[in-house]
Amino acid sequence: MSGRFAQVSGVSLAEQARESIRTAILDGTLAPEARITIEELAGELGISRTPIREALKALEMEGLVQLLPHRGAIVARFARDELDHRYSIRAMLEGYAAELACSADPDGMAAALDSICARAEELLDHPDLKGVSELVDLNMKFHATIREGARSPTLERLLDQLRNPVGFSMAYWSDARRRHTSHEMHVQIADAFKAADPVRARQLTERHLLEARDLLVVQRDERIQAADSHEAARRT
Repeated sequence: MSGRFAQVSGVSLAEQARESIRTAILDGTLAPEARITIEELAGELGISRTPIREALKALEMEGLVQLLPHRGAIVARFARDELDHRYSIRAMLEGYAAELACSADPDGMAAALDSICARAEELLDHPDLKGVSELVDLNMKFHATIREGARSPTLERLLDQLRNPVGFSMAYWSDARRRHTSHEMHVQIADAFKAADPVRARQLTERHLLEARDLLVVQRDERIQAADSHEAARRT
């Protein structure tokens, strides 16, 4: 586990540790079901075990880790229902954010979203890992632009808690059909901002995230089925 975390210091060590571990989970440094021990984390972060325990408890409340009795924790693999619920809630909140952002600054938002869509258009047919990685970054930027455009710290904070690990997005955007579908929805959302139509912006954003939810649930089930089949074949 060497070198994955920046050491932390300051008065709120538990909070800083939570953010450091959380970032490692969301950016894929810590993969689903990865084992993490309090002793190793304390060593890497340069702090005592007590704030690590507090940080892991907070991350368990977010659904990002599962605590193990006397053994640290493992990075959670979202259950089917949990993935469904996270995206359903995110759709409602981000749809509201889109409505607020479109009401506040439709022209500025349209220009920003258009710019992101234009760059994504250039990468859609690039099958290499670098192109997919940049598309994932652009997707995150697109949704972050909407969240920030709402000008609501409360909404930003709530939506940040619903972020998924990058691995979800990489798998999603690696599929040509899915990335084209997602890009088309981004263009439609940007068009709603151009038209200064907050209700349309909200509806399209909600629909986009609910469609992504349905595809991710299918993708999750397919990956688990493939893993189970591989394990069964290995045992025979």
